[in-house]
Amino acid sequence: MFRTLSAAAVLGLLSSPVLAKDLLVNCMWPAQHFFCGEVLKPWADDVARVTEGRVTVSIPASTLAPPPKQIDSVRGGLFDAGVTFNGFMAKELTGQMVSMLPFTASNDARAASMALWATYEHHLSKTDEYDGLHLLSAFVGPGGDFYSLNHTPITAFKHATDRKMWALPGVTSAVLKGGGGNVVSGPAIRMGEIIQSGVVDGFVGIPPLDAGKFNALQYAKSMTVTDDKIMNPSFSFVISDAAWAEISSADQEAIMSVSGSDFAEKVGTIWTRLNDASLAKVGDGLEVSEASEGFEAELLAASQPAIDKWLKVMADSGHDGQAILDFYLAEVATQTSR
Repeated sequence: MFRTLSAAAVLGLLSSPVLAKDLLVNCMWPAQHFFCGEVLKPWADDVARVTEGRVTVSIPASTLAPPPKQIDSVRGGLFDAGVTFNGFMAKELTGQMVSMLPFTASNDARAASMALWATYEHHLSKTDEYDGLHLLSAFVGPGGDFYSLNHTPITAFKHATDRKMWALPGVTSAVLKGGGGNVVSGPAIRMGEIIQSGVVDGFVGIPPLDAGKFNALQYAKSMTVTDDKIMNPSFSFVISDAAWAEISSADQEAIMSVSGSDFAEKVGTIWTRLNDASLAKVGDGLEVSEASEGFEAELLAASQPAIDKWLKVMADSGHDGQAILDFYLAEVATQTSR
């Protein structure tokens, strides 16, 4: 028995066509990286499921662009969506940089990721910092510690500033340089080359998981662990406005139901688990010590200029940076206790 559609229903179907879309989503990390296989592929399956196959996701076997070119590639249409390190967009994403301020989070990437997404929704979503892009999710990686390449552990700020150190560009480098340190900066993927060459006597700001992947950890003699971290890397998962507009509003809503905080929690949970396992193994062949209260106090004092600079940038753009920072820190604490 056939059901007869009313004229209004027929007109509704004709005026609201089902939009189908295959999204080309790039993974900037090597194919074996956990994000590509354990996060992005399951998300692709979730997208197909919640949209009943109207939106599918294709993931290239290897990255289509180097990490610094992810956003240009999304905006330029090389691929529809991808992930970028927020440090590459520091001038645009001033609000999101709250998660990369020194000593704002610990190794609990899940807590920091959930806190960043909550901060975005509560404080930052009303300001469109993602020109030409729609933010699918945001997340934070485990924080980095101090590693000595000689037999003198880094247990005081002067131990870091009296030697040549490798550090990521940005806040981490600024903190050391502000204290008179001699710093060699560069992308993490190239740090192994610097470490192996003997140019530096230590490195900072990288969690043990990544230090191992980038062929640097094996050269370290000791590691000093702080409670909160000098830098937690944060990332944005974005899709171009053009590609997003080709998806129906109902399917957009469905996709966001498996993105946003859900995606952030999954990334953070896996990243924390892997980094904790790596940290546990480090103690087998590396001297690991906890930073003293005095060392932590020195680091906090040395970091204040970087925080003040961010607060001024936020104020100049009409934002209450202190309120955003306080909200983020409170969310990190809340999520950490769960």
